[in-house]
Amino acid sequence: MKNKKNAGPALLRVPELPEKILNAVGSPVFVKDRSHRWIYLNKAFCDFMGRKKEELLGKTDTEFFPPEQAAIFWEKDDQTFKAGRENVNEEFFTDSAGVRHTIVTRKQVYRGEDGTEVLVGVINDITELRKANKDLSLFRNLLEHSNDAIFIVDPETAAFLDVNETACRRLGYSRGALLAMGVPDIQGIAGTPDDWKKLRARILAAGTLLTEGTHRRSDGSAFPVEVSIGGAVVEGRNYLLASARDITERKRMEEALKEVQTLRGLIPICAKCKKIRDDKGFWQKVEIYLEKRSQARFTHGLCQDCTRELYGKESWYKEEK
Repeated sequence: MKNKKNAGPALLRVPELPEKILNAVGSPVFVKDRSHRWIYLNKAFCDFMGRKKEELLGKTDTEFFPPEQAAIFWEKDDQTFKAGRENVNEEFFTDSAGVRHTIVTRKQVYRGEDGTEVLVGVINDITELRKANKDLSLFRNLLEHSNDAIFIVDPETAAFLDVNETACRRLGYSRGALLAMGVPDIQGIAGTPDDWKKLRARILAAGTLLTEGTHRRSDGSAFPVEVSIGGAVVEGRNYLLASARDITERKRMEEALKEVQTLRGLIPICAKCKKIRDDKGFWQKVEIYLEKRSQARFTHGLCQDCTRELYGKESWYKEEK
């Protein structure tokens, strides 16, 4: 009589046709007994592990995975056997090359005609999906914290496909309202379909475009912007990414600089009355000329020479002296 304690695992015999079908399945499939030993594996599982089937059959997770991962696998196995219903769990899986994968494992108990229960599992590798979601989350986080208004635009229709919070706040629209709009609704340089076609042609020809224009807020007011626009192709579809910067303060500084430059040049002034001739040929009082071209404001008084000339003969003036 054989010693049951030393008996090896009862490997699962799968008919030839079902085995061919299971080997054609792209997802890794495994079957375990109650001792957590693999008793059937399809080709995708062996490929995923990076090992031959003969190396794996009759073995357990503890012989191939880090202890913390194997412990979780066994815990979920036992939960599934105990509950008798499907268990779906997201886990980490380290292959033979040491590469860590994020997987979703679906486990179900199967009971044979003789009452023997085995665990059937199917693995889906979601590593790339999780990475893509992480990258998307990072992109969205950067997008929302940008000081510039960001617009993702359909190049054919000029419709907004996505916008960031800065764009909503600066223009005074909710995200939903902006997503029902397009470039011509806010941008003066593309106010008509023909304007948009011309602008799109410039962008496509240059690859990227840096231009200045104005944006209209929801209340009808406008402000100057500098817009950087570039194209991108994602999964065969064309998109435009526009970054708009409010340059109101920059424009004010430019105007102030122009005023300073004007005052630094040669200024025609009357030798007698001291009026200044402006660039249109009109003569203006000094204070009027300067007030229009600077932040200076004037108050009036009399210097000592003018006071003496006007009031020098007056008794009260002589007494003060």
